[in-house]
Amino acid sequence: MIRSVLTLRPAPANVDAILSLYRRESILQESLDLTRAVASEIATAVDGSGEIIVTAVWPDEAAYQEWLDHPNRGRTGPELAALLGTAVTAGRLYAIDHAAPENVR
Repeated sequence: MIRSVLTLRPAPANVDAILSLYRRESILQESLDLTRAVASEIATAVDGSGEIIVTAVWPDEAAYQEWLDHPNRGRTGPELAALLGTAVTAGRLYAIDHAAPENVR
């Protein structure tokens, strides 16, 4: 299993607009519907820095590459780029060593 982590560092004033874009365009759900992705999340830093991470779990690197290559992936790119401006973004893949099952109560 592979986890992709995309780190976005927009201006704090643009955080809500980026989250709204992801919700409005159902970007996380689309990545699940169009690929073999297992799970996908978006989260914001609680320290007020405005940092956002987008994470997803994939069965393998080939599945992640399928998302990178999918024609729908770039459809929101121009709007996201405008919201990010010159902000630093970074993407990285991690190999999942092991996990604990979800704690259901």
